[in-house]
Amino acid sequence: MHIIGWNELLKNGLPLQQEISLTVGVFDGVHRGHRQLIECLKTREGTSPVVATFKSNPILLFRPDLYKGDILTYEQKLERLIEAGCAAIILIDFSPEFSKLSGRDFFNCLKDSMKLSHLVLGKDHKLGRNGDTSSEIAREQLEPQGIKVDIVEPLIDGDLPVSSTRIRNSIEEGDFNTAEKLLGCRHELNIGGISPVIENNSSWYRRRDIKQVLPLFGRYAVEYDNSGFTFATTIQITEDRLIVENLPDFKSDKLKIFNLL
Repeated sequence: MHIIGWNELLKNGLPLQQEISLTVGVFDGVHRGHRQLIECLKTREGTSPVVATFKSNPILLFRPDLYKGDILTYEQKLERLIEAGCAAIILIDFSPEFSKLSGRDFFNCLKDSMKLSHLVLGKDHKLGRNGDTSSEIAREQLEPQGIKVDIVEPLIDGDLPVSSTRIRNSIEEGDFNTAEKLLGCRHELNIGGISPVIENNSSWYRRRDIKQVLPLFGRYAVEYDNSGFTFATTIQITEDRLIVENLPDFKSDKLKIFNLL
């Protein structure tokens, strides 16, 4: 598994000798729709599946006031992309400079840095400055150059596509059944690296320290998980804190929220 930054990629290229099947996106949640794209990468024989993604959601640069929080932390996203079978992950720091790159120039950078032979994009995906390059435009540009472009239809659940927006809204509303169905797993808070406040034999976290999207105020059933060993308890979410009502004897970074009490 190779994890490489954008600048390093431009300087040294991707350290894989095989031809590359690539997909591009934010991949917040690495949900069922995202995994459909990754599975499409693997259909191209003789290639290595690679994902190009962002360290943080691009909306944070332009409209941070509209952003409700991450579904996954940076560390969780890497973990799930690796679990999905990616041979390499290209990490892009989305910046004002990067945002000025056209879709055509973006693909030229990729072609110069790897043996790109297969590209997988969602049907509604747009790349480049102001979304100047749709999936269809990418196909028109790249297929004459010998790069196969597969455009994947959205994965539909109910009457709507599986999307990070739907998942984020479901979490915020406390609808964890829908979030789990769209994600393909329970929503998981990563509290590793966040220092709790311990007082009066209870433990709580400052809400502002948690960068993931949180549900509405209330009490929730949760599980701590440590290598398959679980401890069931409850948490309370208030305006400024996340309170853990009981703590397990073991330390765990994984807190799975699954029910509103």
